[in-house]
Amino acid sequence: EGIPLAGDTMVYGEFDLNFFAQLLALADPQRGDTLLDVGSGVGRLVLAAALLHADTLRNCHGVEISPPLHDAAITARVALDSLSPSPPVAPVEFTCGSVLDGAGLEAVEAADVLFSYAVTWASGETHSRLVRALAERLPDGARVISIDLALDAQAAGAAESGARFELLHQLTGPNEETGGEATGLVYRLVRDRRRGKGGGSASGGRP
Repeated sequence: EGIPLAGDTMVYGEFDLNFFAQLLALADPQRGDTLLDVGSGVGRLVLAAALLHADTLRNCHGVEISPPLHDAAITARVALDSLSPSPPVAPVEFTCGSVLDGAGLEAVEAADVLFSYAVTWASGETHSRLVRALAERLPDGARVISIDLALDAQAAGAAESGARFELLHQLTGPNEETGGEATGLVYRLVRDRRRGKGGGSASGGRP
């Protein structure tokens, strides 16, 4: 499924917008929250979130590793800006890069709601690296929407982070872009307050 990119090493597919809206509502965005789409492609979901929650989300951020897809997202953002009359829309930002380092990893640290739908994450070690990064860097209480892939910090080798992913909702819906159905898993990251990000013990208090 999806569109092959760069030979057989990457696959790209867009997610169903209506199903995304349902899952995002289950993640319960709060006023002032930042949304991050990991592997944001041409920016459809980022822009949809910005339109659906224009008065709630402080920022809608997409991180995409493919330059052509990132460029297409920028073009879509410019097209939205050019509409007249202009619809209410939350601030939108796109970054070209990986969420595992640099500006992409900084975006993870700032996210209150994170969406992950990328079939390339399904390869074992690649997905484990993503889960470790989320467990170590996401703020306590952040909600994560993962499509078809369960999140387990301990299994991913992030037990020292003191984080766990608490399943809040599970919903199956259509995924017309790839055919068939997909399962959305909505989690809350719960961090052991005795530990800091990255697994270090928090300072102060009793040992």
